[in-house]
Amino acid sequence: MNYLANELRVIVTSSIEHHAILNACKSQKDVQQIIYLPVDSYGIVSPDDVEKALDFDGKTVCSRTKQLTSIMLANNEIGTIQPIKALAEAAHKRGSLFHTDAVQAVGHIPLNIKKLGVDMLSASAHKFNGPKGIGFFYDSGKHVYPHNNGGAQEFGMRAGTENVANIVGMAVALKNNCSKLKENQSHIRLLEDCFMILLHQSGLDFIRNGSEHHLPGLINLSFKNQDGEKILHRLDLMGISISTGSACDSIITQISHVIKAIDVPTEYAKGTVRFSLGKENTIDEIKEIVNTLVKILD
Repeated sequence: MNYLANELRVIVTSSIEHHAILNACKSQKDVQQIIYLPVDSYGIVSPDDVEKALDFDGKTVCSRTKQLTSIMLANNEIGTIQPIKALAEAAHKRGSLFHTDAVQAVGHIPLNIKKLGVDMLSASAHKFNGPKGIGFFYDSGKHVYPHNNGGAQEFGMRAGTENVANIVGMAVALKNNCSKLKENQSHIRLLEDCFMILLHQSGLDFIRNGSEHHLPGLINLSFKNQDGEKILHRLDLMGISISTGSACDSIITQISHVIKAIDVPTEYAKGTVRFSLGKENTIDEIKEIVNTLVKILD
């Protein structure tokens, strides 16, 4: 967000963004207005809402007013994939730049930045098996100010000696993931289907959160009259690692802002947990997870 300092006046984002975006928005002292868009029960942002947010008193915001719309490509808690191309077109129609937080999506689903039509995109290496602490930022036409002033590294956009080892590690990891994308997706979707079939057969009372158009292997479930934190700890004692929400909020036990935003019924909301299946998981592990859940909850 500091990229547009001293010129940015309006920020439009969604109510289910990662805290990396939400907290950055809150920290902007010179922004005149921050608009948080609602989502539907599947966690999807409407392009019409983007247009309306950037249309004040029936008129498009003055061209001299800098605007930024930032909507995540895929939600980190419920896996919903947003209609980014349509959202970017809606923002551009009203004269706004468009950024997408693609951290959850890069390396896991096919992406073509040119076809998405975004002005800016951010990604993080650890999400596609690369080193922690390294990521990349795409800018279609130098819309941003330098992140760090000083040296001329990275085309003058981020001063400081580059972490070459991590940069190379990130590039190799992304290349490996992209080269096996179809294979990995096929395997993970098989695991996901098996997981859901066994869960439905178990008789447990739960709802699945998110859209049908979601990240492969990201399964967010809310169990009726249960406590997600208790489920997490009991599974952990049996060697099964899950999350109650964002992996970045492991210390916080409250119902997440995402679950609140999609209006999960009260009797289910507290019992929300997230399972993340990966390319190295197996069918036997899926069966073990479901059997353990049944022992814990039934």
